[in-house]
Amino acid sequence: MRAFLFTAASLLVVGLGSSAFAASAEDAAYDKNDGPVIDSRGNCVRTKWQDTNDPCAAPAPAPKPIARPVAKPAPAPVVTNEQRTIYFDFNKATLTPEATAKLDQLAAIVNSSTAINDITIHGFTDQLGTDSYNQALANKRVEVTKAYLDSKTRLQAQQGDIRGLGKAAPEAECSAIKKRAEKIDCMAKERRVEVEFNVQK
Repeated sequence: MRAFLFTAASLLVVGLGSSAFAASAEDAAYDKNDGPVIDSRGNCVRTKWQDTNDPCAAPAPAPKPIARPVAKPAPAPVVTNEQRTIYFDFNKATLTPEATAKLDQLAAIVNSSTAINDITIHGFTDQLGTDSYNQALANKRVEVTKAYLDSKTRLQAQQGDIRGLGKAAPEAECSAIKKRAEKIDCMAKERRVEVEFNVQK
């Protein structure tokens, strides 16, 4: 009797081993539609361990997107107050050769820096003449400066602060000078337009 039991057990082990080798991809239970059998708890019914073709395995997590650093625009070059200020002759709104040379340099800076997204232009006059006359003259100086920069740069100076300020910001104290010609010379720095850059941060 013992010999018979031993022989039967041996045959059972051999039978299980043969099934595992023969159907290693069939270790989950399948229904008649070849879908995996799910129990009342929502678990997949298995008969043995499963290989890489496990139909009950949880789906692999989607790879996380690679965060690519956003390139920041290069900082705008430092420009001195004198570099961005152009001057006009007395009672004139015409660009001088010196003024156009400065504007060409400013245009080159604007075109080479993506950090600059707008331009501010303010115009001024000296202290001679009425307020209304000087306001109109300051506006003309601003307009001619803006038109020149618009023709030279990738930006159109439209969204920034573009305006004439007339006699609002005197640069020199010339009230003690009596002679007109000398007073005009004294106030040369007041007949100006200042250009500033608005920089993206």
